[in-house]
Amino acid sequence: MTDNLASNKRIVKNTAILYIRMLILLLISLYTVRVVFKALGVEDYGIYNIVGGIVVFFSFLNSGLSSATKRYITSELTNNNENQIIHVFNICIKAHVIVALLVLVLSESIGVWVVNSILEIPENRLFAANCVFQFSIFSVLISILQSPLGALIVAYERMGVYAYTTIFEAFSKLLVALSLYFVFIDKLILYAFLLFVISLLNLLIYYWVCRRNFSACKIKKTKDKQLLKEIFNFMTWSLLGQSAVVGTNQGVGVLINVYSGIIVNAAMGISNSIVGVVNNFVTNFQVAFHPQIIKLYTINEFDKLNLLVYRSAKLSSFLVLLFLTPLIFEVHNVLSLWLGDYPKYAVEFVVLTLLCVYFESISAPLWMLAYANKDIKKYQILISSVYSLNFLLSWIFLYFGAIPYVVLLIRLGIFMILLLIRLYYVYHLTNKMINPLKWLIEIIGRGIGVFLFSAILIFIVKEKITLSPFVDILLISFISLILQVFLILYIGLNKEERVYIINFITKKINRK
Repeated sequence: MTDNLASNKRIVKNTAILYIRMLILLLISLYTVRVVFKALGVEDYGIYNIVGGIVVFFSFLNSGLSSATKRYITSELTNNNENQIIHVFNICIKAHVIVALLVLVLSESIGVWVVNSILEIPENRLFAANCVFQFSIFSVLISILQSPLGALIVAYERMGVYAYTTIFEAFSKLLVALSLYFVFIDKLILYAFLLFVISLLNLLIYYWVCRRNFSACKIKKTKDKQLLKEIFNFMTWSLLGQSAVVGTNQGVGVLINVYSGIIVNAAMGISNSIVGVVNNFVTNFQVAFHPQIIKLYTINEFDKLNLLVYRSAKLSSFLVLLFLTPLIFEVHNVLSLWLGDYPKYAVEFVVLTLLCVYFESISAPLWMLAYANKDIKKYQILISSVYSLNFLLSWIFLYFGAIPYVVLLIRLGIFMILLLIRLYYVYHLTNKMINPLKWLIEIIGRGIGVFLFSAILIFIVKEKITLSPFVDILLISFISLILQVFLILYIGLNKEERVYIINFITKKINRK
């Protein structure tokens, strides 16, 4: 009981820290994107997004390994054996070095060919595009080597450390963006170079922080072919899902470039920037739950695990709705005030990507649970096969002249199917503790209820009142927040959850 209480307090504390972090990052990130977009211009901004995306495609190798690293380090912490944690940490570092070398080879061969032979880039910007590509490679290699350090921070649930380092990184990127206004050399090349410098500095900070805070952060020569093989085996199957995700997202970006041009890539980049902030807000909320999901599964505490997965999915749903609802109504005004003249299709890309984020966010606790299990072979084969349809269907539709944002309509449908597959999988993984039908009713059903009621009322207000764009955004955001907090309490939460929340708030107020 004491351990459970301490665990809950730690989750609450970590969630609060991550919330404060994301509020700061929200403001910094949105302003940074505005500055970069204005400084680079539509064409160079589109080039940066599509060329940088090619390197991200090859870094999917690290995504799979990063998942394995978090899983093994976090699981090892339940045994409370420091020597073994140090051993696992060093094996994970060795694995990341191998992956970094592989990414370097793929990027400098296939990646260079794609940039120079496949992408539609104006000839006078091809040199700049290649410079961006090279600096992006270096940045990705550094992020790969940084992954075990980040996994260590998350495994120990030291979210304060995680928050400080990421806030520093965001401020550094803002300073870089502002500096673009005061230079007279090629701004696109300079921007890519300075981001590389920030990534290098960030690696050094992560290492210094981990060495100072965690005794397990010790670099040692160690051999364990069996563990290395097991980690790579987990990574290999994890890569199926990760390669499908990265391949689809970046591959669709290439398809947009080939069939619709660089301006539509800029629209997609703007959409990804806005949605990225929302997605990061929710993802960082979920980071607080991730270690506990792995630990509870490792020690077979299925009752607590079920409750944690269920509540984190519901709260993730409400978090996305708080952003989604006002943005749907005010996206034109937001883009106009934020960027001035924004590219065609930016509105459609933003709205549809936000809907995709909704289904992705409520699925996150399910895939976290799936990854807590060492054997993910069947899960990844099924998930990656379905996700890959995204790229194939997008190619077919764009080839026959479909409107560019059809790619997001396809993605939305795929995400809905993936949610059902994950529910079926974890139903069996947890000895039928998670009921798929009840889960759909409680999470999606209540979420739709909150959204529809608030959307209808906001629509009525929009029809009656039209002021200046800035005032409209403030008014609709305020009305949406008040409405949704009320609707979440009385439609989104069940009676037990509502009583718990109200009592918790009452106690806090009375204590003051």
